Order: sequence, then structure tokens, then C-alpha cells
Amino acid sequence: MSALELNLIRTFTAIYETGSVTEASTMLSVTQPSVSYGLARLRKQLADPLFVRSGTTMAPTDRAVELYPTLSRAVSAIDAAVGGDEQFDPATSRRMFRLCLSDLGEFSFLPAILSRLRREAPDVAIDVVPMEIDQVRGWLRHGSIDAAIASIPLPGLRQRKILTSDRYVCMVPESWAGAGSHEPLSVDEFQSLRHVVIDQESGHHQVDEAIEAARLERRTVLKLRHFAVLPGLMANSDIAAIVPLQVAEQFTQSWPVVIRELPIDIPTFDVSLYWNDATSESKASRWFLELLNRSLGSAGANSGG
Repeated sequence: MSALELNLIRTFTAIYETGSVTEASTMLSVTQPSVSYGLARLRKQLADPLFVRSGTTMAPTDRAVELYPTLSRAVSAIDAAVGGDEQFDPATSRRMFRLCLSDLGEFSFLPAILSRLRREAPDVAIDVVPMEIDQVRGWLRHGSIDAAIASIPLPGLRQRKILTSDRYVCMVPESWAGAGSHEPLSVDEFQSLRHVVIDQESGHHQVDEAIEAARLERRTVLKLRHFAVLPGLMANSDIAAIVPLQVAEQFTQSWPVVIRELPIDIPTFDVSLYWNDATSESKASRWFLELLNRSLGSAGANSGG
């Protein structure tokens, strides 16, 4: 393989980070045909498609995923060496950052993040990547995403706790016969409920493991991939769901639902911001992490993963 030109490397990283030839052209301040031409040259030079159409985005091939960390670090190192990285100005930048969140994370954290972003960097964008808990560590290590917020420990990464000692509770409609705020459910009550279950990919499999360990029966009538639709579904029904307390309390403020304590003990959990130092060396990446930290409050401190 012959040496890659710097402009081709920038084209590659821009497409990788935006998932779009059009958005890459905006990031690079060049025309879309220029990016398409550069991608064609890259494909020929590297003997790989690099990106394939997947819905509305350009998904990286395995070869592209393998190349991105090295090429991204190379661009960052060159920019830093010649002072280009120091030119990053959040007030005028149109860069897009990628943040991995569950839908509960979107509900809980995005309002504060977007509020601060609007004040400090009105043209910076965030691409929210849906949570796939088994993939997050790889995404961060490969540089596919800039950061993630998760309730599952992700060893080997940098982290900062943003919410500590949350716990799971059962949310039921106010109209349910046994409704009574924060009263513990009996085992019989719990097993008599019709439950909505959330897919484990959202990162909340501790609940399923604890219920199985306690040998409780749970009558599942609906399985979802997202939490956010729950209160609307529950408002005029007889279904129940297990959710984190912090989120349940927000739901009760707007919907006719009630919190009940579970009949078994489930360990508490922390929610942390995760990132990879190896792919967060540029001024832009450091700024984004600082913005997230400021947006998410002052709970916790930096610690090794």
C-alpha cells in the first residue's frame, strides 16, 4: 500500500465520524463531489469499500473500523504539531461529535447537554448513537464514538460517575388496585402484575438476573427496546415496569403512575460518563468531554477504568 495523502486521511476520518459524504463535505469545507472522489481513491488504494450504505448512513467496514484509531490519531498529532488543533473554536465550529446513550440517557441527560451546547457552540452537532451495551467498549476503543453514558461498568476505560446509588423500582398505573406510593410489593402482588420488559441491550440486565436468582415469576405481556414510551402505555392500562428510581420519579410528575418498591433486593448502580484517552487527545475532543462534564454536574471525580 502506498502512502496516503493527508487530505485523503481527513476525508476518511470525516466520513467515519459523520456517517455521511454530505456531512463530511460540510465538516471539511469542501464540495460533496470532492469527498466522493477522495473516497473512490481511498477504496482503490486500500482495496476495500471502507463504507457501505446502511439506510441513510455510510457504515464502516471491518477494515475501516481497524484503520480509524490509527488514522484519527495521526491527524490529531499532525494538527497539534502544526498548531491546527489549537484553531478549534467551539463558538464557530460545525463539528459533529458522537455520544452513545440509552433512551433513558436521552431523557435524563440530553436536555442539560443541549442547553449548554446551544450557549457555547451553537453550530456543533451531536450524533446520538443508540446503546448496544455489548458494543460500547469496542466503539470507544476504536474511536467510533467520542463518549458514552452507561450504568454498566466498562473496565479499561476512563470514567466519571455522574449519578450514584440509583436503584430499581416498580412503576404501576395509579388505577391499579394495589397502588400506593413507595409501598413494597408483596411477592404475590409482583407475580400477579402484567409486566413490560426492556431488552437487555439497553444495559439494564441486572434486573433480569436478580429476578431469575430469586426465582420470581414475571408475567411478560410486552417486550420493548426503549423505556421512554412506558408512561404513555401505562397511563390507561394494567401493566407494570421496572425502571430506575431517578427516572420513575420524573415519570410520576407528568403521568398517572405510581412507584412501588420491589419485593426483592437488587443492587444499586452508578451511572458514569466513559471515554477513551487514546482517541480523545485533540483539543476538540477534550473540549467535548469538558462540556459533557460541566453539563452533567459535579457528582464523582475522574478515575481509572
